[in-house]
Amino acid sequence: MTGRKIKRHFQNYKDLLRPPAIGSLIKGRVIDTIGGNVIVDLENYKTGILSKDDLKFSLKTKGELKEGDEIEVKIVGEENKLGFIPVSFSEAKKDLIWEKLKKMKEDKEILKIKVMSANKGGLIFNIFGIQAFLPVSQLTKENYPKLEDPTPEKIFKELQKFAGKEMDIQVITVEKEKNNLIVKEAEKEK
Repeated sequence: MTGRKIKRHFQNYKDLLRPPAIGSLIKGRVIDTIGGNVIVDLENYKTGILSKDDLKFSLKTKGELKEGDEIEVKIVGEENKLGFIPVSFSEAKKDLIWEKLKKMKEDKEILKIKVMSANKGGLIFNIFGIQAFLPVSQLTKENYPKLEDPTPEKIFKELQKFAGKEMDIQVITVEKEKNNLIVKEAEKEK
């Protein structure tokens, strides 16, 4: 082996030993529960600990997770004094949802979603637990408020008529860092 090949071989080996960084998504397998926390084997890397508080926020309960279940978690801290890596199921779930929304934008996928509420600027939706906003300017001609003397109050009153109704929408802006999800009303096919 040449010196270059040996160096590359050891670099590849070193990369395998490098622990996943904080913020990484990683698959794990449920091992046990201790004091309400869930112990997770992190892909043969180390052992993670999922707090009971995290489970509460993720709408999962300790009882829903059984030994051997495979779950995706996010590394949220460095190894603690007990040798566990803090992980989050709820943070991983959020990241996966944002990735799904990004893919929906790229694929120009149309969703049929119920309007949750309205404000003076547009309509509000809940897509997989994330609030989405549809500005008035992104309504189709068919649903755009037709007012003789438009004021914010009159526009708001018109938009309130959509609350509780389903609408075909498309994702147009996905900014996870800013928690910003913007949609538009999808044009009806002719």
